[in-house]
Amino acid sequence: MKAWSVIAAELYKQKKGVLWKLAFGGPALVSLLIFLNMSIRYDYLMQRHAGKTSWEAMLNEVFFLWAFFLPIGVTLLAAIVHFREYSENAWKHLLSLPVRRGHVYAAKWLVIVLATVLSVLALMAGLRLCGLVIGFPEPFPLGLYGQYALYLTFSSLGIASVQHWLSSRFRNTIIPVAVGVSGTVGAIFLAQSEWMRYLPYAAPLFTMPGPDGDAGVSIISGLIFGTVALLAGMLEFGKRDIL
Repeated sequence: MKAWSVIAAELYKQKKGVLWKLAFGGPALVSLLIFLNMSIRYDYLMQRHAGKTSWEAMLNEVFFLWAFFLPIGVTLLAAIVHFREYSENAWKHLLSLPVRRGHVYAAKWLVIVLATVLSVLALMAGLRLCGLVIGFPEPFPLGLYGQYALYLTFSSLGIASVQHWLSSRFRNTIIPVAVGVSGTVGAIFLAQSEWMRYLPYAAPLFTMPGPDGDAGVSIISGLIFGTVALLAGMLEFGKRDIL
């Protein structure tokens, strides 16, 4: 079975599941909260973010909320992708097919990353809609929000790779979810450390474009942890006895 066929099969398995509901429902909820915040406290927030446009003020308001939600969201996406195989004892059937284990592992990782990217894009669309409905006077800064979306995507790679391995490794879904939530909460307190800031769960805290953020941290962390954890997980998965 070719690699693209494995990816198509993984996407088909999630067609009617809760994966896509979470991927789009999370950004919709965050956008709603930001809409209420900006519409009710607009004058106060513009004074609080003096010197910034309405769009920049909204980005500052959504930044920390999404930096907290994104790692937890990726954690749940990874758990959902693997839940069916364990809940239905489907690993034996899946790996008995003429397919490489590496292709199976990579396909599930790609589904997690795809759902994450769509979630980020859905958030950008939601924020754009918020500004239009509220009636921001300035034009939409596509470059600024595009940078933010790109940095978020890079920052999520390390989290996706780590949680993907954990979700594939443990039958009990609570374990990888607990690690993801603990890592997210711990990152808030450890992000100021010179070395701990490069941990994957802390990466979204550095995605703000411009002088208010440190995108280099999020990009380096995402690429390094994402690549290393993916390759290590693929190697371990290929040798693991899970039948």
